[in-house]
Amino acid sequence: MSLHLHHLAGCTPEPIAGYLKALGVLRAVASQADHRARARWNDGRFELVTSLDRDSLGRFFLEAYAPSPIIAPWNGGSGFYPKDTKDGIEPLSSSTTGRFAAYREAIAAGRAIVAARAESPKGEAKLEMIRACRRAWPESMLAWLDAAVVLTGEAARYPALLGTGGNDGRLDFTNNRMQRLVELLDPATGEPRSGARPLLAAALFGEPAPGLQRRAVGQFLPGNAGGPNQASSYLGESLVNPWDFVLLLEGALLLPVAAVRRLESGGLVQAAAPFAVRARAGGYASACAVDEGNQRGEQWMPLWNGAATLTEVRALFAEGRLVASAEKRQAIHAIDAARAVAGLGVARGVSEFVRFAYIERNGQANLAVPLGRWAVEAGEASERAGAPEHSRLLDEIDPWVEGLRSVGQGDSAPASLGRALRRVEAAMLAVCRQGSPERWQRLLLALAEAEEAIVARPKAAAAVAWLGPIPPLSPEWMRAADDGSTALRLAAAIASQTGPADRIGAEELGPIRAHCLPLDPRSGFRRLAVGEGGLARDPRVVWAGRDLADDLAAVAQRRMIEAALHGAHAFPLRGRAYAPLDDVALFLDGAVDEARVAGLSRALMAVDWKRAPRPPRQPRAARPSVLHALFRLAYTPDAVNGRPVGDRDGSTGSLSPLTPRLDPAPLRLLLAGRLHDAGAAAVRTLTAAGARPKLRVVAGAPELAHRLAATLAIPIAPEDLATLLRLICKPARPAVEDAPITPPPAAPTMPE
Repeated sequence: MSLHLHHLAGCTPEPIAGYLKALGVLRAVASQADHRARARWNDGRFELVTSLDRDSLGRFFLEAYAPSPIIAPWNGGSGFYPKDTKDGIEPLSSSTTGRFAAYREAIAAGRAIVAARAESPKGEAKLEMIRACRRAWPESMLAWLDAAVVLTGEAARYPALLGTGGNDGRLDFTNNRMQRLVELLDPATGEPRSGARPLLAAALFGEPAPGLQRRAVGQFLPGNAGGPNQASSYLGESLVNPWDFVLLLEGALLLPVAAVRRLESGGLVQAAAPFAVRARAGGYASACAVDEGNQRGEQWMPLWNGAATLTEVRALFAEGRLVASAEKRQAIHAIDAARAVAGLGVARGVSEFVRFAYIERNGQANLAVPLGRWAVEAGEASERAGAPEHSRLLDEIDPWVEGLRSVGQGDSAPASLGRALRRVEAAMLAVCRQGSPERWQRLLLALAEAEEAIVARPKAAAAVAWLGPIPPLSPEWMRAADDGSTALRLAAAIASQTGPADRIGAEELGPIRAHCLPLDPRSGFRRLAVGEGGLARDPRVVWAGRDLADDLAAVAQRRMIEAALHGAHAFPLRGRAYAPLDDVALFLDGAVDEARVAGLSRALMAVDWKRAPRPPRQPRAARPSVLHALFRLAYTPDAVNGRPVGDRDGSTGSLSPLTPRLDPAPLRLLLAGRLHDAGAAAVRTLTAAGARPKLRVVAGAPELAHRLAATLAIPIAPEDLATLLRLICKPARPAVEDAPITPPPAAPTMPE
């Protein structure tokens, strides 16, 4: 038996009508013409493998296809009530052809349920009618009920794909489909009407055809759903191929809702449908605050690249769930879905998911809007791509982001908090799609913005102090965000700083983060400190977040004050990561993106730097600044060994080790803009510490003095401190200065 491969260009993943139409084609062919038929998605189109050639496939739909019976007698406009349109239901109910036999039986069953009602039921009466349908309908009609309605407890609930039980607004999908069937096929004879053949070729193969009709279309073709402010009732008409509507509802029958198994997700029926999750207003261009209240959710439709039978596709949708996070929990919202897709892969050969959101657009129209495709990384490929690690990193911030969402949805929450939350979630979605360092940095910046939004209003923040700052992050965040940039290296060095090297007051002083947020030292500086009427007023918080140089200079000054209070003998900021001298020089020149450095620094302060390995020192063409060397050496957290490289015994050419000293004068003069006086004070400090500075006079603008003060809060490596010492200091003096060197006496000669 020969097989034929049909490239169905008319069945595309987007819009959702094209996706459902593809499912409908497979369902119809495999259940009525060729049970061995298989199908797959390939390069954005649907491919069908069947024993039917093109002519036979066309004849099947035109002459033999028996549409699945789909009715909704509980809905107004369904055709069962006196005021409803009868153009479809009446001809089908009176037809005599065999291909509409199932429809005739379904209509008769619906009329028996409706009985003498003059209008559709409401409330409890509607629920009872749906229950009666469930009890009385034959097996052939239950697939529609399983896809359109969920009976849970004492209520009927509806997945978003099919509106509210088969209708949306005043458009009833079932009556609309019956009308389209009558337009395509003669109910009396079952023969195709004039124009049905070219319309079928257009629906399946994407060929141009005349005869498109202006009809109500609903949420399935969002690009065609009427005009602005007229689509809320779906009476805005668009050009539609009748075959599309017939086949898309046929395909919708493959998406049943497993209520008992999946309704634990907060009772949201939309999240109980196959591959359906709660909505998140992020990851697409038109995301807005209104979308945050979207209760219809999202649905991530799978694209499989291996030829699958109808049975296999049914099994895929029957399982219909995504698993997110290390705990293997079911995906609840869109970020979970993105993480599951990026990190875990899916069985049955799924290669991509198309993300659809059921949201309001064009006035009050409910539309199934495509939001892009998400590729699956499965098995070993997924692990090589690092997706499991990325999912693990997002696990670290999950509870905090959920808490942020809870706070941000409160009536008294500031708008800035909602905006920050949307940026965080959009950034989380972005790293799930592609975990590039740039996207991880964008997420870190969004986290810093959200943290700032929490504490921006101290009085209001008291109510959300339980949420705290950004939670502890593992050092792997640095690896994920590492793009080799100056901004990240500077941010990591700044963020890694903690107490002084001599340990005097180290625990009390805490990390540099204590100067950015009012933190409770009793919590290990991990919780916000709360006082009367709001966050505690902490004089240690000097990082204002407006100018990086100002903030770093203020931190250096505050540390000096606290060092004096605690009796520390070394500069009380010590880094666990270091900035190369080249990067410090760029900062001094004002040649770095300081807003980015500041934001990354704030986020990276949450990293557990005690667990971070020391980064390997990379050889770099250092361009050290003499002025930076002078003031950095005056405020070093460690002793500096001035021995030249390769000088093992510390003899001729060696510099005396520099012992740290704390002299507030140079820093105070730098902050005052008096660079000349600050230089003289720094020379005195280094001389007292045992060094021999070559410099005697320095000069420069007040702005330069201020930036030099800021560099004191940018740690550099011990090797670079030694380089700076050799740059500006002379070797140690010999024991007897300027004494003549006498050669040793010649050895005596022996007489012959």
